[in-house]
Amino acid sequence: MMSHWVAILGRRLAALGSMLVLLTACGGGGGGGGGFLPSDPDGDTTGYTLQLEVVDANGNPTSSITTTRPATLRATVLEDTPGGDPVSGAVVAASAEFTVITPENGQALTNADGVATFQLEAGTAVGADTVTVTVESPGGTVTRSVGVQTDFAGLNLGFFDGNTFVNGQIGLSANDLAFGGSAALRLAVVDEAGQTAAATEQIRLTSACSLSGQAFFRPLGDTGEGTATLVVETVDGLANAEYLAGSCEGGDELTAELVGSDATATGSLTIAGRSANFIGFYSADPTEGEEGAGRTIIALRGTGGPGRPEVATLTFEVLEAPVILAEGEPGPGEAGYLDNPDRVPLAGINVEFSLTNALGGTTLLNSTGVTDANGLVDVEVRAGNVATSTLVIASFESTGADGNTRPQEATSNQIVISTGLPDQNSISLSSEFFHAPRARDIDGVNVTLTIRMADKFNNPVADGTSAVFTTEYGTIDSSCLTGVSNGARYQSVIGAEAPLRGTCSVLWTSQAPRFPIFNRDRVQTTDDDGTYLCSSHTGSFGPCPDDLGAIRGLRSAILVTAVGEESFVDANGNGLYDEGEDFENLPEAFIDKNEDGVYTPVEGPQCGPPSTVENCELAGAEEEFVDFNQDGVYSLNVDPNTGEGVYNGSLCPPEGDGIFCSRDLVNVRTSTVLVLTAAAQNLQALAARTPDDPRRATDTLQEGSTYEIYIADRYNNAPGAGTTLNFRADGDCRIVFPEDTDELDITVPDLNTARGAFTTRLRVNGTGAAGGGRITMSATDPDASNPAPITTFACQTTCSELQDPNDPTAGCAEEL
Repeated sequence: MMSHWVAILGRRLAALGSMLVLLTACGGGGGGGGGFLPSDPDGDTTGYTLQLEVVDANGNPTSSITTTRPATLRATVLEDTPGGDPVSGAVVAASAEFTVITPENGQALTNADGVATFQLEAGTAVGADTVTVTVESPGGTVTRSVGVQTDFAGLNLGFFDGNTFVNGQIGLSANDLAFGGSAALRLAVVDEAGQTAAATEQIRLTSACSLSGQAFFRPLGDTGEGTATLVVETVDGLANAEYLAGSCEGGDELTAELVGSDATATGSLTIAGRSANFIGFYSADPTEGEEGAGRTIIALRGTGGPGRPEVATLTFEVLEAPVILAEGEPGPGEAGYLDNPDRVPLAGINVEFSLTNALGGTTLLNSTGVTDANGLVDVEVRAGNVATSTLVIASFESTGADGNTRPQEATSNQIVISTGLPDQNSISLSSEFFHAPRARDIDGVNVTLTIRMADKFNNPVADGTSAVFTTEYGTIDSSCLTGVSNGARYQSVIGAEAPLRGTCSVLWTSQAPRFPIFNRDRVQTTDDDGTYLCSSHTGSFGPCPDDLGAIRGLRSAILVTAVGEESFVDANGNGLYDEGEDFENLPEAFIDKNEDGVYTPVEGPQCGPPSTVENCELAGAEEEFVDFNQDGVYSLNVDPNTGEGVYNGSLCPPEGDGIFCSRDLVNVRTSTVLVLTAAAQNLQALAARTPDDPRRATDTLQEGSTYEIYIADRYNNAPGAGTTLNFRADGDCRIVFPEDTDELDITVPDLNTARGAFTTRLRVNGTGAAGGGRITMSATDPDASNPAPITTFACQTTCSELQDPNDPTAGCAEEL
């Protein structure tokens, strides 16, 4: 027992000696309570000792810390034993008033040497601080502390609030300004010791509003207009300036930069806004036509796709414009008001929105909005499921100079809710003319073709809808976009402005090919070849007003297609296709070269008289189809088991898709024929007496008789639109119908896609003297070039007296 107490006494004396040695912390100075706890004499619990040391980056003891020169705090935990063994894995905690300690939670574990490490950095305050360190030992809490001095690194920028330097902030005389108000700015530059800088320093001032030209800075006491960026110099470390709010409204952030240093200071201002007194429609997305002027079209809900959004964004602008207007200057709501240079966009204005028509579930995705810095505010409109149109009304309450509130409103452009897709019965193709003058004989004749498309509800399709063109003969622009001109070539040729909604145009140009690749020898002509047959006259050759049948020469089929949907009869008016409603089933589109209405290689031939079955089949053998479903074969779009199709289109309801209809789209299409007509010198003429049936073909015109004159080229095509036909009477002959004259000009109209020769009626009489004469016929192309003789008809008169000498149309006095 005696030896036991001797041992305990030895350990306590040793611990006491250690405590006396370590009572003062290394390097940092400063003391604290409770360096260690002795062991419990009744147990085997061991206490800890705690040693603190503050060193700089080079490991030298220090008590000074700045933001650029942090220090390291080393806390060493040892067992309270004569050997003082290090304690590994102990949790050491450090805390301070304003010194920044890393790790952020202020805790670290001791390593194998019993050392826990912390980094000390200067914060926003300057001065002495105490760092307190604790560790929990088996015998209780051990606490030590060390003093440090925090200083600024280099020069710092801020301001003095009384005797206290506030780093990184601009001193402002006011934080809330009236519109157009001003504020004084105070700035100071101090060194690491917190003393004002003795040398002259430069400070650069800017703000968000000044950089946008709305606010300005000027030296304090100056009366000038100010500048967007101002540089001021310190005097004894201090500087002043003035901020001018100008037209800035809402919040503005000020920045001060110490030139040549990274030191900065900032400040915030709130500036009252002006009183808004106008709201106007600004823009729409999507939109057609000029910005803000065209309509907006969005797809019915559930039918949208690429290029066909179901939501539109409308933008309105809130302004303050001059209350006092010059004489004749437009006021709010009047044309030209938005061009007023003194109008000011207003931020932070609450705007409410409403729809003029919400049919079918058309909705606003936001019923209110707040204007941005440019005075703009957006509202989104989502389409319903019924085709309709609507407008958005935007409004807010303005307060006048008299303190009374007044409603201000603006109305958007028209918003059309529709499919935006062309349907089959709403697509049509027109041509500048269908009988293209001289296109048979020369290259480079241009013809403008225009496609017009509308959707199921007969609204023009969306701008940018593509139409694709194919031609049998000549060349044609491959495609055009509705509402968009087809490039410089189109503009330069026809000098056209941008097309109307739902329309676009392309150019067809004459060149090779002009005839079929094969079977050219079977093309019908007006030659006396043994197969010629004209039911309208008795001639065995020459122009005929009738169709000579397939294979027809110089008639170019033109096909135009667009991605769209089939047409149907909406029997219940719900805007959707319902099972059992009638619809038009569409096979794949094709270019109809024999004009029989079907894709001949699969369904034909079906030309009918006067075409022979053989010629009809040969004419259709070169037809080509548009393989829309990319399966390599022509599709009739029917179920092979039932022979019936289903409605294809966006108006197939989701619950019917794949059951009684399909939401897959198809190619809608239309076609026309351009006739490549001959130049004047290649026209022919034939006369036939009427009212004989059949009419007798002749080259002699008898006095008192009426004749039909047929004019065509070798392929029995009428002259080009605008061709002038001239008839001149010579000798004892006079033209008396269609008018009494010696010379008659007739302009050939555009005959659309009609087949056969052009026909005009003529009647001649004698002049009263026995004898004869002639009718000379010539033609001139539409551009008045190349007048060319066509033929001469003999004019035979058989009497010297007229029934009425004063009426040359009365005929002879004796029977013919």
